[in-house]
Amino acid sequence: MSYERRVLLRHSLASMVALGLTGLSRFVYSVAVSRRFGVEELGRANSLLSQAFLLAIPLSFFAVALGKYSSEFLGRERWQSIRAITGPSFILPLMGLLLIPVNLYLALIAVFRALQLTFRSFLYGVHRGEHYAYIILIAFSGFLAGFLVHSLYAPYLLFLGLISLIAFSYLAVFNLLGMPRREELRLLVSYSFFAFLGTLSGVFLIQGPYFLSERLGGAEVGGKVSAALSAAFLLSYLPQVLQSAIMPLFSYKYGRDEKDYVRRLSEETTAFLITTTALLVFLLMLVGRELLGLFFGFNVGNSFYLALIAMEVYIAYNPSIVALNSTAYVRTGTMISLVGAAVSLVSWLLLIPTQGAIGVMVGLILGYGAILLGTAIYAVRLLSVSSSVYQPLLIAVLLQLPVFLSKIPLLVGACVFVVYERKIIGEMISVFRSFRGRGS
Repeated sequence: MSYERRVLLRHSLASMVALGLTGLSRFVYSVAVSRRFGVEELGRANSLLSQAFLLAIPLSFFAVALGKYSSEFLGRERWQSIRAITGPSFILPLMGLLLIPVNLYLALIAVFRALQLTFRSFLYGVHRGEHYAYIILIAFSGFLAGFLVHSLYAPYLLFLGLISLIAFSYLAVFNLLGMPRREELRLLVSYSFFAFLGTLSGVFLIQGPYFLSERLGGAEVGGKVSAALSAAFLLSYLPQVLQSAIMPLFSYKYGRDEKDYVRRLSEETTAFLITTTALLVFLLMLVGRELLGLFFGFNVGNSFYLALIAMEVYIAYNPSIVALNSTAYVRTGTMISLVGAAVSLVSWLLLIPTQGAIGVMVGLILGYGAILLGTAIYAVRLLSVSSSVYQPLLIAVLLQLPVFLSKIPLLVGACVFVVYERKIIGEMISVFRSFRGRGS
């Protein structure tokens, strides 16, 4: 198995473990706190956690840049440069300790969370993503032990605190902390500014539909949107897992001046994601709306189908925009994201008051569609990515549109899509079999 495939496999599996346990922790925490302290205390605890996690974003300002340049410098075997960027990246989160006079728990959880995000990005950057999964497993035991303490915040303080302690120990043991240098610091600041704006745009496109639907359309519209998106956004787990694996490889290969590999990896991951997502969307369109009705107790309507299509569009452009952001074109990727967010915002302001939940999903599709168009244009122009790689997405959406009339033609469309994509589906099955056969 090639080095690149080993990195993809290890990082993808590590992301599944880490993201799975991190997501599970919030659910377990909510159930335990509710039963032990009551609903009101649960509300207060989750409110503080949300504030702390939000504050962790600016405190981990250098995290994305650290992962990108660590991988790029690794490709050039510039370990001294890697050490020079770890110092400021891990010192910045400590600024959150200034919030201790305001609220001790808020400050500590924000700092620990920022250190977690920074350390995660760094480990993936130096192609040690599997180490992060091991660390999460260790820290999760601390999270569970926290329930033995009669404190609302003990589980997260132990969970994130253990990760932070291990992070600094890891950096010290492997001699990865160094003093900042002017050139590397300039790269960190320049890249982080645009990466932060891009992240902000992405967060807005995820969170915006929830609060804008309620503000502009009322509580009933907000409820339907929440139900539809809560299921549709589960599909975003696919690119999150893959992104953790491919982003370091993009920077690593770009650092080694292997631009053709960047192009091929972008095309191959796009083809994999489009096909996998389309098959899942066909399945969810066939049974998902009825299942959601059972779970939530009301009919989510056709907005669910539009939400699924929006996720298809989002996932389709993800590898190419990650490639742009991981190489030399973060400004381009950021501007594309900002334009998409602006398109959605204007669409929501115009459509939600009159179209309700349907207007929310249409606005989301328009915003993601604008990003897809911009990403495709610049990926072709700057990275030589073939525009034909997006063709299966158009075919899938056209075959899915009859769901608004009947599920019989949708089922026929699913069969047609499987036949149309039989080659890529066969290749995917072969890859998974090879991974399983060589996993030991």
